Amino acid sequence: MDGMVLIPRGEVLFGEDGANHPGNSVDVGPFWIDAHEVTNRQFARFVDATGYRTTAEREGGGAVFVQPSEMNSYGDASQWWRFVQGATWRHPNGPVGAPQSDFAELPVVQVSFEDAQAYARWAGGRLPSEFEWERAARGAQDRSVDPIRWAYDPKGKPVANTWQGEFPLHDDDQDGFHGLAPVGCFPANQFGLVDMIGNAWEWTATARGDPGARILKGGSFLCALNYCSNFRPAAWQAQEQDLPTSHAGFRLVREVAAAAPAPPGA
Repeated sequence: MDGMVLIPRGEVLFGEDGANHPGNSVDVGPFWIDAHEVTNRQFARFVDATGYRTTAEREGGGAVFVQPSEMNSYGDASQWWRFVQGATWRHPNGPVGAPQSDFAELPVVQVSFEDAQAYARWAGGRLPSEFEWERAARGAQDRSVDPIRWAYDPKGKPVANTWQGEFPLHDDDQDGFHGLAPVGCFPANQFGLVDMIGNAWEWTATARGDPGARILKGGSFLCALNYCSNFRPAAWQAQEQDLPTSHAGFRLVREVAAAAPAPPGA
């Protein structure tokens, strides 16, 4: 499944978010984009080739989602986020316990914007703009879409890795996963891209919000109906560039050339 998909030049309904939010039509030029989020297997090739040490490795840890047994208010995210010593891309939730058996095919997380940029330079690509990212995520969309349909089909079946149940207390795992899923476990969109919605948030090159923040797109396995509902292309989050977390990764884009670029390390 490794490789890139050519996204043709076209209009994107940027920011479209249901019948009352039609968005703005933006012309986006052609580009190649990774068919899936960069995996631990792919990131390991980069580290092996360069000796690169991530932000989390240099600073001693990263932010990890820790499911609470009770909570006081949805306004206090510190109830379910912790800075965990030893959390790195190799051990996204901290050093305790063995990695999942499918670790190699999970999206790489606990990577900062700097880390994603370093990988991009090595691989000969770059991070997408938010316009490019939405163009890729929306496929051939030409009309309003009920926001819930990006993560659930008309019968309510999950079509992306998100949170089912009462966040953050209980995940029903109706989608078959508690936490990250290996890339490609859910249907591809009209362009043949997987996991544009859910699984892991994705870094973009677009700056917005506080100085030093970059836009994340796509939502993650933590997005729930009762809380943020960020499982839709219009959703975004401004993230500190130097903050690695257990639910954010990335994928690359490349400029259009005569043929599809080979995957890095192939």
